[in-house]
Amino acid sequence: MEKLIEMAKKGDKAAFTKLILNIQNDLYRIGKARLNDDNDISDAIQETMIKAYNNIKKLKDNSTFKSWIIKILINECNGIYKKKQTKKNLIEKVIIDSTTSYKKDIIQDTNSKIDFELLIQNLSYDERLIITLFYNSKCSSTEISEILNMNINTVKSKINRTKEKIKKNYIGGKKGEQRV
Repeated sequence: MEKLIEMAKKGDKAAFTKLILNIQNDLYRIGKARLNDDNDISDAIQETMIKAYNNIKKLKDNSTFKSWIIKILINECNGIYKKKQTKKNLIEKVIIDSTTSYKKDIIQDTNSKIDFELLIQNLSYDERLIITLFYNSKCSSTEISEILNMNINTVKSKINRTKEKIKKNYIGGKKGEQRV
């Protein structure tokens, strides 16, 4: 990936395209945590790619490429969200339209995807975003703290509190059931 980043910095469009293809599923999942509509998600990802391509030469540390582009995407998603001023639940769609090109990669096991979406649907946006970055995008606490500009201890606390919240609300896969 390091070599692709260097090539992209020199203006190699094919190298930049390969970089994006390597992280497209992560970008989609992160966009999905903030936006409802697949068209809005696609718009946010497209704007992210344009901004990233135009500014990749400014990237100082190649090892931060993924978190750098995720920050751009989050800003794009937030911009779209604010423009629409939607008050609907941020995660309404559990099953992605079969024509979506991301479907094969995102939904390897439909049941686990549905379960995950159901588990996080009642969380706040911040909680959903952190849990999505942690579990779906496999970001470390350090990477999440960089992406969200948060103290690493705050991120760790939020991950632990969110896990506990999920456990309390969804023990045994049934909402509201309490341990005996």
